Amino acid sequence: MYETHVTVQGRLVADPVVKPSRNGPFTSFRIAQSERHPDRAEPGRWVDSDPSFYEVSVFRGMGENAARSLRKGHPVVVTGKQRVRQFRREDGSYGASVELDASGLGHDLRWGVTAYTRNGDLAPAAAGGGGGAAGGGFGDPERDVYVVDASGPAATGVGDSGPLTRPTEAA
Repeated sequence: MYETHVTVQGRLVADPVVKPSRNGPFTSFRIAQSERHPDRAEPGRWVDSDPSFYEVSVFRGMGENAARSLRKGHPVVVTGKQRVRQFRREDGSYGASVELDASGLGHDLRWGVTAYTRNGDLAPAAAGGGGGAAGGGFGDPERDVYVVDASGPAATGVGDSGPLTRPTEAA
């Protein structure tokens, strides 16, 4: 079967969440994407199309970097494998969600400036004191500043979501 690779530009609708899985932690977030186009009924006026939503999963070191770098409202460009997953709602109706496994991710520089720091250049305090990618993981969610979904079982998979918890200020 062929895989569909796409690039999507959009904005985060909530802070990224670090989730556990059988293969180690990953970062998940949703983005909304809409097109802006001229209003045919009123020349000179622009309107936004209805948004499309994408659930993005980011693994390994890039996932750790995403958890540290992205916040609600940030404009991003995501490249990755697209999957459409069907589900059944509580009322019995069916729906579909579009998911992306990110292979590339960054801020959309059309809307602002970002400062780049290589992983090796982060001092332990600046890196949140965690183990980091070089240490084999995302660090310590009890100590490091991440938005963590600790409500689900350790086998939470892509597409599952739980409540968000806000990071607390590092002591």
